[in-house]
Amino acid sequence: MDRGIGSILLNCSVAVYLIATGILGITRNVRSEIQIAVTSIFQGDFANILIYGLAVIAIAAGVFILIKFFGVSIGMTETLLLILAVTWVVFVIFVDIIPALNQKKKINFEWLLYLGSHVMVLSGILLSTERFGG
Repeated sequence: MDRGIGSILLNCSVAVYLIATGILGITRNVRSEIQIAVTSIFQGDFANILIYGLAVIAIAAGVFILIKFFGVSIGMTETLLLILAVTWVVFVIFVDIIPALNQKKKINFEWLLYLGSHVMVLSGILLSTERFGG
């Protein structure tokens, strides 16, 4: 494996971020990004099921990124990462873009910070796939 330090840091940090995000989602932490995204769209039992499902997907994706990073190939890793990437795009749209367009959230440096971090995570997920990152 010929990887640069940037690739190593990005893979590890995205994996840790996804695992932590998933754990916060499962524990129903108020600050969980998964919970914020889902409850901004859905309510009730469906929202709860979706929160737990996305949290498990995030944890699994983080674990699979780490496993793949260490050279172990698991068949469903690519599919899981692509599902998570699509889910993350939807998350960015609903958490960052739509509120800004509706003026519920002011476009300022704090907004740019969150948008930038969410796009960095998306980039890390995509770079972890065979199709987009190799």
